[in-house]
Amino acid sequence: MLSYKGVGPETADCILLYAAGKPGFVVDAYTRRAGERLGLGRGLSYDAWKYLFEKGLPSDVKLYNEYHALLVKLGKDFCKRTKPQCTGCPLNITCAKLI
Repeated sequence: MLSYKGVGPETADCILLYAAGKPGFVVDAYTRRAGERLGLGRGLSYDAWKYLFEKGLPSDVKLYNEYHALLVKLGKDFCKRTKPQCTGCPLNITCAKLI
């Protein structure tokens, strides 16, 4: 899939996970932002983020789908690119707030 113009790792992983039902963790801007603010890593490549999540979670389509959906929700509601809403964030206690 990566040989097609416009298809990068994130798009390919979305297709594999959501359309083909194959386990592969989708790393997007929400995932990277939350991960960096939680102190999991900074400036990691797509593959490094993917490895980090896949190493730490069981290889399960339903779990990856739910985990990704929760990270998107977290990013939209709390862990915003600018002006994060740390008050009320469900990860506020563990967050390193590395903004």
